[in-house]
Amino acid sequence: MNSSENVDKNLKLIEQFETELENVTDSTKKEYCQKLRQMAPHLNFLEESDEPVIEFLNSIENPNTRSNKAFALLRLRRHFNVCSDKLEEYRDAQKKIIRSHRKEKAKSNNECLMCYDDLLKELDVLQGRKYIMNYLYCRHGLRNKDINLRHFRTTRAGQESNENAIVYNPKAKKPKTMLYINEYKTQKNYGPKVITVQDPRFQAELNNLNLKNGAYLFALRDGTKPTDNYMNTRARKDSIKQYGEGRIAKILVKHLIENKQFHAIENLSKQRGTALGTLYTHYNIMDNLDVDAVLE
Repeated sequence: MNSSENVDKNLKLIEQFETELENVTDSTKKEYCQKLRQMAPHLNFLEESDEPVIEFLNSIENPNTRSNKAFALLRLRRHFNVCSDKLEEYRDAQKKIIRSHRKEKAKSNNECLMCYDDLLKELDVLQGRKYIMNYLYCRHGLRNKDINLRHFRTTRAGQESNENAIVYNPKAKKPKTMLYINEYKTQKNYGPKVITVQDPRFQAELNNLNLKNGAYLFALRDGTKPTDNYMNTRARKDSIKQYGEGRIAKILVKHLIENKQFHAIENLSKQRGTALGTLYTHYNIMDNLDVDAVLE
């Protein structure tokens, strides 16, 4: 069997797997299939021996990536009744490595980052664009690229825009703010995001900016759209305690876990466009949660 035939066979297996897999969410299924498509050119998914699979996984430097890809392979191979005992042992070993590393990092983050209540106190004293930026980080866990927004006064304009849009018309009978996020890091996996913000303080801060229709929220001096690098630099400068969106997201995730708001974490996964598994590992600064029990 040549390589192109092997890839074709693997892709057909992924299609069948995606159609037949049950008892998982659509986002989890998409995550599995994305990882499997990445591996399709490198493996025979139904190889009887686990050794070639493990050899390939060992070439991946990041243990989190190794573990996630190993689990996707396990799910597929189990689905097609291929024995994968060694692969399962391998994945368990990766989880131990990750857990140890995560606990060390979590302890460090937990000691140096403020709690969520204090974060909101810091948010409350901000105004204008700084308030809007940090509100979207603190309340919705958005990324820098997500908040590179263009302001429109009509829902239709926001929906039709190919860019990220924030829609607010203060003259409407029942004003509300809608975010239409089309350009973001994981857009290919999660598709367009629509977020409603009904906080009066947020709306007041937005209204006070007196933005023209079509203006960029964080426009450059000449009024043009900010670059990704500009947004990253501005976030480092203007985010609370200069934490940046990543550390603020970690504080938010910790708060939701501590209060057992697991449904809110699922909602955060959709709003941020981040897999649940990633939120419970990369963004979890607690070391007393059985992450694998939650995910599996």
